Amino acid sequence: MIVASVVPAVDRKLAKDIKKQYGFAPRFVSAADIPLIKVKLSDKKSIGADRVVNALAAYTLYNRPALIIDFGTATTFDYVSAKGEYLGGAIAPGITLARDTLHQRTAKLPAVPIAAPKRVVGRSTIEALQSGLVFGYVAMVEGMVKRIKHEYPTRMTVIATGGLAKLICKYTPVVDIIDPDLTLKGLRIIAGA
Repeated sequence: MIVASVVPAVDRKLAKDIKKQYGFAPRFVSAADIPLIKVKLSDKKSIGADRVVNALAAYTLYNRPALIIDFGTATTFDYVSAKGEYLGGAIAPGITLARDTLHQRTAKLPAVPIAAPKRVVGRSTIEALQSGLVFGYVAMVEGMVKRIKHEYPTRMTVIATGGLAKLICKYTPVVDIIDPDLTLKGLRIIAGA
């Protein structure tokens, strides 16, 4: 069993529970010890293991420079070079986190389903929230991809993963591949290395 945890506070309990249930300790990976990819950042311990696992999977499976966009608790953008070097990325609040924060921190904004409304200009508060969440994130993705391609002017594959990748990528042509299981594929690659 292999784990790429980004919640260190639960690692010890998780390891103990797995050992109790299955009779063996899991292997925890961190950005500092992921094989087959070179992390070109000074502070490898601060990088989420999931981000580097995604970069490894993209590099191994698609064999070219890649920009990985992961729609999770955070929306992350990570770049891996043609040499298999993880060069870093960007982090923004995830769509669900943004929605929940708007609901919790305002007096009148409801928690809405994350879905695309019929139009960009919402004709109700719910439609306006959904437009901002869906089309706002589409615009962010398009803008970030453009900026990253400007910074790294090489032919790269843009890969989206995570729970809301299909919804957001439905509205933009900048994503080449949607791979909802990219992180799991990366963990499988590490386990076999």
